[in-house]
Amino acid sequence: MVVWHLLMRYAETIQRVENLVRLYETHPGAAGRGRSDITTTDILRAAVVLLYATVEEMCRTVEAQLLPFSSEEALNSVPLIGTSKGRPEKFFLGKLAQYRGKKVEEVLRESVEAHLESASYTSVEEFCAFLKRVGLSPKHFKEHFKELASLMDRRHHIVHQADRNDGRGSGHHSARSLGRNQVRTWIRTVQGICQGFQQAFTNDLPKYKRV
Repeated sequence: MVVWHLLMRYAETIQRVENLVRLYETHPGAAGRGRSDITTTDILRAAVVLLYATVEEMCRTVEAQLLPFSSEEALNSVPLIGTSKGRPEKFFLGKLAQYRGKKVEEVLRESVEAHLESASYTSVEEFCAFLKRVGLSPKHFKEHFKELASLMDRRHHIVHQADRNDGRGSGHHSARSLGRNQVRTWIRTVQGICQGFQQAFTNDLPKYKRV
């Protein structure tokens, strides 16, 4: 199945995340006991950002391949290509003139791909909504939702607040603590999600969607 082969490339990205964790472990600033300094744990913060980028790219890959074959209801959320700044449900018939000679399937695919360029999946609810759009069941991923939500929250805090720690008092650090064990847990979560896609492709998709 083409979709599954496309997802396999993200194993290399996960390996890059694991390499960052190993780099952290060999860094002189990584404490054997106690808390490592902030500069050193920034390696782990980079790993978290890269790891969640992997999740979002997996979702976009799946959605780009499957959404063009989805229901009318699912496709209604996608603007016609070339009208992305307008409402998905409204465009003039003349907008189709530039696509004369193309098959409907081609226009659907191009519209979906353009729409997904700015797509993000920043909560478990958004992740489940994406699964519904492409006809995959959340049951294959449910066991990972707790850690996935934790990964999403931490990535958001790193990207938007520089992982700032607003706590006060003795022993206060300017950034939140982060350990390699937690990052490794999130790596296993992402690997589990990738396996969940494999199960979903096998069990949920009708033959016409197995592109």
